[in-house]
Amino acid sequence: MAKQNLTFLLNKNLDFPVTEEPWTSLLSEAGMNAEVTTDIPAMNRLLEAGSPNMAYVPGAGFCVMMRKGNPYYRGLVIATSKFTGQPAQRTLLVVRHDDQANNLDDLEGSTYGYLNRSCSSSFFPPAIMLNEKGKKLETFFELKQVAGWQDRVDAVVAKSIRATMILEDVWKMTPANVQATKVIGEYDTCVPAVLIVRKDLSADVATTFREHLLSYMPEWKNVYGAFRPFYFADIQTFYHQVCQLPEDEV
Repeated sequence: MAKQNLTFLLNKNLDFPVTEEPWTSLLSEAGMNAEVTTDIPAMNRLLEAGSPNMAYVPGAGFCVMMRKGNPYYRGLVIATSKFTGQPAQRTLLVVRHDDQANNLDDLEGSTYGYLNRSCSSSFFPPAIMLNEKGKKLETFFELKQVAGWQDRVDAVVAKSIRATMILEDVWKMTPANVQATKVIGEYDTCVPAVLIVRKDLSADVATTFREHLLSYMPEWKNVYGAFRPFYFADIQTFYHQVCQLPEDEV
């Protein structure tokens, strides 16, 4: 790969080891600088402008980009569930084990914890589920942003929020969750994270990264499993549902 002046933008919440090998060497060889952030609004602005050459984004975020007509990017690879190997995940609606709620409708007016407004598992699924009932997320719930993955479940147990939605893959990694929480709903077609590249990124850079990404073996503790090639078919249902949401929810 010929050295260039390139940027790889990553959402820190997606748990990609960009500071480890082989990624550090690949980035150096490509002349690519990695920028890791949790500032989602700033990240979205950069992507809207087409600034990063490559980015690792929530699947929901990529669907929103497409809905808004972003012309710059294409999917390169998509993460999978480490339990199923499929590019789709289930997210669970959970409350405390002693909560009287039995379904989503029982939670109206409650405090709901979500990671951020780009989150494919905690923000968009309840918005989609409520939209199908003719309701809006931000009027149905009192929303509270809670950082972290298991941290949101812990917040439910601690009663700082009443409910959250959490990837089943994450929920299963802490056995105590089975006794501490109660599952009262689910959404089955969450889109995992997608690594996207500018459409004009040189073929040799895109191909080199794609080959390494497809052979990458993530640690079991990571949120996501291995990568697969990206196909629109893997996100089509979720994308359609995102497109049905009111404009002020995306």
